Amino acid sequence: MADLLDPRRTAALMAVVFAVTFMDGLDGSIVNVALPDIGEHFGVDTATVAWVAIIYFMVLAGTLVAFARLAAKGGVRRILTWGIAIFTASSLVCGLSQSMDVLLVARGVQGLGAAMMGAAGPICCTEHLPPQKLGFGMAVLTIGASAGFALGPAVGGFIVDLASWHWIFLINVPIGLVFIPILLYAAPKRALGPLREVDWAGAGLLFISIAAGTLALEMASYPEKRAITIASAIVFLVGMASFVLFERTREHPLLDIRMFKRLDFSSIFLCLMLTNMSYMGMLYLLPFLGQVYMGETATVVGSVMLISAAVTALLGMPIARWSDRTGRRMFCVATGVIVFSSFVGFGVIGGDITIPLMCCLMFVMGLGWAFCGGPMGSRLVEHSGEEKDMASALMNEAYYIGGTVGTALIAMLFTVFSGTGGIDIQDVPPDLFIGGFVPCAFVCAGMGLVIAVLSAAVKDGES
Repeated sequence: MADLLDPRRTAALMAVVFAVTFMDGLDGSIVNVALPDIGEHFGVDTATVAWVAIIYFMVLAGTLVAFARLAAKGGVRRILTWGIAIFTASSLVCGLSQSMDVLLVARGVQGLGAAMMGAAGPICCTEHLPPQKLGFGMAVLTIGASAGFALGPAVGGFIVDLASWHWIFLINVPIGLVFIPILLYAAPKRALGPLREVDWAGAGLLFISIAAGTLALEMASYPEKRAITIASAIVFLVGMASFVLFERTREHPLLDIRMFKRLDFSSIFLCLMLTNMSYMGMLYLLPFLGQVYMGETATVVGSVMLISAAVTALLGMPIARWSDRTGRRMFCVATGVIVFSSFVGFGVIGGDITIPLMCCLMFVMGLGWAFCGGPMGSRLVEHSGEEKDMASALMNEAYYIGGTVGTALIAMLFTVFSGTGGIDIQDVPPDLFIGGFVPCAFVCAGMGLVIAVLSAAVKDGES
């Protein structure tokens, strides 16, 4: 049952939720455009500097469920406040780092703060919004995250050109300092449940499994690193199997595995994962499509990529409210159709891509995100049974795992299809680039078909 607040505190709380999800999303993508400058600054190779991006998602996805469990025990206010504080402080350290080791450690801690924010944000919606407004709350989350992800490359390029890479981290500091007092005003105090009931061993197994799986995907396209790939894959499989078996015996499990026995719940969770896998995989490649293949400047490409963020921001809320009134099933089916259409468009156009065509396809991509967020997030909660707080947090887990896996998968497939293993992506010849890009676009389009079919198969549940 939602613990409703007065309208002013509700508005303030939703503003904080939007801000933290926007910061989460922005820092997931803003760093990519700055990696060459960071590598040059510290004198490290491409493989080493890539971990500045990887470690953030890895820590975030590996710890989010544990913090969601703490937040669900009455700790929303504490977890969200500490999350913003840790994220803000680690952003300051990232921006002031004098060595790669310090930067990587600080970036991992930043991922920890992001996990706390990503875990508590959705639970704010389930605890403080009525069921008929749940789609609205989930749309706030999606618009914040997707706008942050989409704006990241453009904002990062502008900051790097205008100042230096340090400021892509330092801009988080004033944002955090502003929203901590707003949160303390808006979120009610509650007693925190006993910490001994949190399954720390399960949290460790989940983190190890996600880290090993990410490493296996990252290494899969390099034949000379086959031993690392195989070892990481084995650790991932053993870790996940152990996690599932361990959770089934716990009195207070980190995650109620029984939720995933429900075919409807698992299908919707998979749809959320696939949506972000396809989008984040392609968002990894699109800046290089514009600069490596089309020869455009970072400013032009970043401006084009803003289109999807603008569409999501403008239409996400009205679409969520529409779905709250009429049912969410067909909106989720539409998400799959839109994902399929946009990436088939990239695949079919291929080497004939132009800026006007890219603008049109970015519009369609933004529409897909707008249709996904509120309706699909609400469906996950509807089909979760009694674990509605955890289900709302699992929406973010689906996004972050999807983003991690999608980026690693598309990067690996691009290397395989283009035959450019060991070559910095910025140095890939245009013909080889498009030879890798087109198959990746069709792989992402295939994910859209799966989303549409699974969404059509699951009926709307009760709020």
